[in-house]
Amino acid sequence: MNRGLIAKSIREVWPVTLMCGLLAGAFEGLVAAIFPSIEQEMGTQMLGMEFVKRIVEGMLGTRIADQLGPEIMRAVPWAHPILLALVLSHALICCTRLPAGEVDRGTIDVALGLPISRWQWMWTDTLVCVLGSIVVIGMALIGSYVGAAVAGGGRALALATAAMIFVNLLGLSLAFGSAAWLMSSLGDRRGGVMTGAFVLIVVSFLASYLEQIWGPARYVSWLSALSYYRPLIILRDGWWPVGDLGVLYGAAALLWGSAAVVFSRRDLCTT
Repeated sequence: MNRGLIAKSIREVWPVTLMCGLLAGAFEGLVAAIFPSIEQEMGTQMLGMEFVKRIVEGMLGTRIADQLGPEIMRAVPWAHPILLALVLSHALICCTRLPAGEVDRGTIDVALGLPISRWQWMWTDTLVCVLGSIVVIGMALIGSYVGAAVAGGGRALALATAAMIFVNLLGLSLAFGSAAWLMSSLGDRRGGVMTGAFVLIVVSFLASYLEQIWGPARYVSWLSALSYYRPLIILRDGWWPVGDLGVLYGAAALLWGSAAVVFSRRDLCTT
């Protein structure tokens, strides 16, 4: 790996990584601190209402039936749209820098003139993007533990459970990030690429939600990456979601490989 490339990538992504990480940590900490005080008041009573139940099912990506245990309320912060928006926004911003971002700002000619291969550039940026995602999700977990400590009551996640959620959420981030990278490899304008990636995320959210309330949507819900991120299942069953992880990381590898091949072979210049 080229040290200069690593330094360049870190300089470009650390502000957004820090901002998303701090916001994710603050959100998870706040939720962990206030949830114990409202859980008993609204938990079972609110989830007993069919309309609220459907909304929660859409958010968690799975049916909760009549199992209204405490794990449902503890899973909500990890499937909340705010957290997912922060994690996935970070992935989109980092993974659309190359090559669409370079082409868009007119620096691709200079960058490709350096004595480095495209594959070396791709691997370097991938390392920085993955580490950035790890930092963002890690700060969310730290915030959760800090909030739980402030609130007391033993609501902090067990380390094994936290590890499972961490790996599952990282897989989701990498899957969407790799999809954005493939779009970036095919595009010339970062704005258009990010718009396309954002639409993909919105459609995935919609498919995951509709799956719980509209029967026909279940036939296509398997196409949504969010269908393979289900913190409630992890909290309820307590085992690794091997199948979901296989789909997310497999899709990420396939999309990343496709993006790398396109980037390595495509003619690129300032437009």
